Amino acid sequence: MKIKRFADIDSRRAMSKVRAELGADAVILSNKKVNGQVELVAAVDIDESALNNKLASQSPITPPEPENPALAELHNELSKLRGLLEGELSQLSWRDMARQPAPRSTLYNRLGKLGLSRSLSGSLIDKLPPGGSLGQQWKRAMELLAAQIAVRDDVLKEGNNIIALVGSTGVGKTTTIAKLAARYVLRYGGRQVAVVSTDRYRIGGKEQLETLAKYLGVPVKVATDGAQLNTVLDKLSSRKLVLIDTAGMSQRDTRLYEQFATLRSVGHDVAIHAVLGATTQPAMLNEVIKVFGKDKLTSAIITKLDEAASIGGVLDVIIRNRLSLSYLGTGQRVPEDIIPARADYLVDKAVELSSIHNPVVPEMRAGAQAMQSIAV
Repeated sequence: MKIKRFADIDSRRAMSKVRAELGADAVILSNKKVNGQVELVAAVDIDESALNNKLASQSPITPPEPENPALAELHNELSKLRGLLEGELSQLSWRDMARQPAPRSTLYNRLGKLGLSRSLSGSLIDKLPPGGSLGQQWKRAMELLAAQIAVRDDVLKEGNNIIALVGSTGVGKTTTIAKLAARYVLRYGGRQVAVVSTDRYRIGGKEQLETLAKYLGVPVKVATDGAQLNTVLDKLSSRKLVLIDTAGMSQRDTRLYEQFATLRSVGHDVAIHAVLGATTQPAMLNEVIKVFGKDKLTSAIITKLDEAASIGGVLDVIIRNRLSLSYLGTGQRVPEDIIPARADYLVDKAVELSSIHNPVVPEMRAGAQAMQSIAV
């Protein structure tokens, strides 16, 4: 019997080596992970009679006399026992290999646990270079994911900015308005900021903004139609930042699009940002973006990151619709809980949440930690 060890990056490649060297009759004796590779111990029977004949033909030595019948019987019994044992070991080994998914299948499952769609998961895996350990492949997949998240950092640039926040009800538009206004006041002072409300539907919306304005020392104006909004914006043209708070409605309410159309009809350059809640189902987020038209949106803001059990869904929507991200809402505090969008932060957050709700996988955690040093 010939026994030899074979190692490669996965079971399939290791088995190819076994068959190439030992043939189809080779038996797998063990299968384990060693230093990031799959190590197989394989064996194959050698035709001893043929080997003896070959040696005899090459040697002048007289072949040995027939052995003792009792020893011959013992040899036969041991050969049978060895065959049974090898067969059992082989079956156990193949069953063990069948239970172990291929590295790419494992990656696919882990990407799914992040909340990513099948199409995006498959696209990321297709872009991975061949070779490398599972941990290395996971790290590279996270780098590819981060590279597909577009961000913009010029939203609150110094100058004349008119920013409108749109989105369905309950995603935190007014709270986000408060955070952005507070950040700008701290940087440039209250005289440079104003807030406009176009919400004539929500009870208490205007009062909430007036409380904010009093706290920050900025004016709040109300405009319920396009003509009023145009007039208000004319009067506020000297302000460096004007934030427009719109009414939140169901993504299927026609009035949601009417507000959006009004913003685009005024004679001012209004940057329109879709506010997307991280706790909202991806299908609903896609409906919201479809209402506004992804090509007509300046950017998107993700809110409620502190409440989400998974953020892969919202990231999938952002990537699929090719939207850029400007800010991330991480809590309710004003103005602390808002940060400029960062791809590495979002990927790290997605992995962290997946680790909380799924068994901890060392490669996933290592990949998340590695994202801290990736500049996107």
